[in-house]
Amino acid sequence: MRVARVEELLAKRLGCDEERARAYARGLLGPSGDVPEPVPEPGPRPDRPGSGDAHGKEGTVRLGGVPHGDTGGLAAARGPAELARRLHDHARPLGATAVLLAVLDMDGVLRMSGVAGASATTVTDWAQVPLRCVLPLARMAVADQLLWLDDETGEQTLTWVSARSDAPDAPPPARARCGPAAQNTVVCVISVVWPRPVPVPAAGRVRLEALTTAAGQRLRGLAALGLPDDDVRAAWLGAVIDAIPAPAALLFPVRGPLGRVVEFTIDRCNARATALLGRTPEQVTGSRLLDAFPGMVLSGIFDAYVRVLETGVPLNRGPFAYEEPFQGALRPAVLSVRAQRVGGGLLVSWCFHDEQARMRAQIDDAERLVHLGWAEWNLVTGDVTWSRRMYDVLGVNPAHGPLPLDTLSEYVAEDDLPAVVAAVRSLSEDGGPVRFEVRTRGAEPPRHVSVNAELVRDSRGRLVAVQGVVQDVSAVRRMAAELAASRREAEDQQLRMAEELQLALLPTVHPTLPGLRVAVRYQPAENCARVGGDWFEAAPLPDGRVLIAIGDVSGHGLRAAAQMAQLRNALLGIAHTGADAAGILDCLNLLAFHGHEDSLTATAVVGHFDPDGRTLTWARAGHPSPVLVRGSEAAELENGDGTTLGASLDPGYGLTTTVLHTGDRVVLYTDGLVERRADRAGDREDLLLAAARQGADGTPEQHLETLLSVLHTDPEDDTCVIVLHVGVE
Repeated sequence: MRVARVEELLAKRLGCDEERARAYARGLLGPSGDVPEPVPEPGPRPDRPGSGDAHGKEGTVRLGGVPHGDTGGLAAARGPAELARRLHDHARPLGATAVLLAVLDMDGVLRMSGVAGASATTVTDWAQVPLRCVLPLARMAVADQLLWLDDETGEQTLTWVSARSDAPDAPPPARARCGPAAQNTVVCVISVVWPRPVPVPAAGRVRLEALTTAAGQRLRGLAALGLPDDDVRAAWLGAVIDAIPAPAALLFPVRGPLGRVVEFTIDRCNARATALLGRTPEQVTGSRLLDAFPGMVLSGIFDAYVRVLETGVPLNRGPFAYEEPFQGALRPAVLSVRAQRVGGGLLVSWCFHDEQARMRAQIDDAERLVHLGWAEWNLVTGDVTWSRRMYDVLGVNPAHGPLPLDTLSEYVAEDDLPAVVAAVRSLSEDGGPVRFEVRTRGAEPPRHVSVNAELVRDSRGRLVAVQGVVQDVSAVRRMAAELAASRREAEDQQLRMAEELQLALLPTVHPTLPGLRVAVRYQPAENCARVGGDWFEAAPLPDGRVLIAIGDVSGHGLRAAAQMAQLRNALLGIAHTGADAAGILDCLNLLAFHGHEDSLTATAVVGHFDPDGRTLTWARAGHPSPVLVRGSEAAELENGDGTTLGASLDPGYGLTTTVLHTGDRVVLYTDGLVERRADRAGDREDLLLAAARQGADGTPEQHLETLLSVLHTDPEDDTCVIVLHVGVE
């Protein structure tokens, strides 16, 4: 409707001049500077019998009720859409093009609407244009109104307006916006639209006014029933909002006394709808727009939303600088907004670009900190996408752009190309993902790059892309190399110390022993420090005999070496008392049994060689018996007595005397020479005798080397071997 006509009608209602009515219509002030009191409706006038003239001249008619006669089934309408359709059926033969109706709360929020015979543009326009024109009149009216008005678009409308409480039979409120009575007041509006210059037949005007009034009363009754607002806030809107991949919300206007939009209510929003200050969707939904986003006024977005609501022209703005008040300061941000009118409200979405920028910066920082890059090769479109750090990892100039998949091998060291070929084969055969490591040759020094790749397939299993993540692990490899070098240096140092300790613990073989030549070899276990529990002794005694001993303390390493040193030192002290071999073992057994907090067990063979009689008198404590090699024959010497040292207080060691001949060889050894976990014991003993025969023609050292090379001593156990060669007279 023409705005000037609204101001003229307001001036008559308020009893003031048109200038003050114009200011009030624009929401600036009342005729006395405040909200005016409504003026009683004037009675019927002779010159205005209830309608305009036959040519559609504007006028106002007040009807006391529904005229008698047929109401065309309007009272039976079950909803606003059906009511609009029935009224349109009656008005269409008289040239009407549309019937539009709406129910609003007194704060201007649209509750329900209906339309018949109108285009989609007319439907959306109805939410704004007629309402902002008729709402001021409705708020000031004390009774129903029926208006013949010319619209600004050139159309003519018959509009019925009512502002009453929800109860159909309740009396009209004294003041529409004052006092408790205004809390339950609603505004009902019905418009029947004719295009210009189609005239409305004079005979049909009274009938149409009666039908429109009847429809209005039915609409007021429907509003009192509190019917669901399916046409305005339909369920599909919620689904649409949830599907938007950005923060989005549905806003509905809150209008002032004259229909001007003064606020928006956030009716619903999706899960991504967070405010600048971190408020959650649950905190935003149901609040007022300016409460949740106070910066909308400062930035002009609120006024832009109002223009979208009034004109229907969508808004698409940004990115732009945005500031939001917070604790006395303005918090800056970069914002983009979109808005589209939907029914009586706005569908809006927004994006804080500074948050996205922070996320991108955080991702870039994370990739930089862990030397990580990401890439995708789309095999359908041919597009190649690389993250910024991908160029750094592979040493590629970003100005050259991402590399095609088939050129990556040019950046891989030639020695590592087989790993790439194997990964491609695994991808094609197994489907991946695969992980491999290569060195690059695109940068100096070459980088060590860990690659994780996988194939991407569509729902039909067709290959569509290759994705990969690369990580520069050069620093890790350098650290590993440095640790390995340090470990090797420490092991070498430990080996040198162990060898020095072993030399200190084990005796030096005397170059000459009465009637004997001796060869000795000690080999510690490979997986331990170069010390162990095997020990030997070959030394002359004051009485002219030669002490021969060999033993094995259980265990390896420094602890076994320490126990071995105690037994060997005790052996030498006891031997110099003149005790025989069995007596020496008895004393060592007592030391092993009582002399240690931790258990100590050991095996040993102790003997005395008498050069005058060429005899070997010996005893053993759980140790393998010596092997005698005479000529081409080899056999173990027999002595079945004696248990392991430290196992019993009554070991029962016995002496055995063996007469030796010139040229005989006696081999004493620890079990590391014959024990291998993968071999059977019997086979190893037979092999020992065979090896003892093979080397008997050479010197004692040559004989010893033959034994060790043939038997392949056990690397998991210490090994000690003594070869005694009885000399010629």
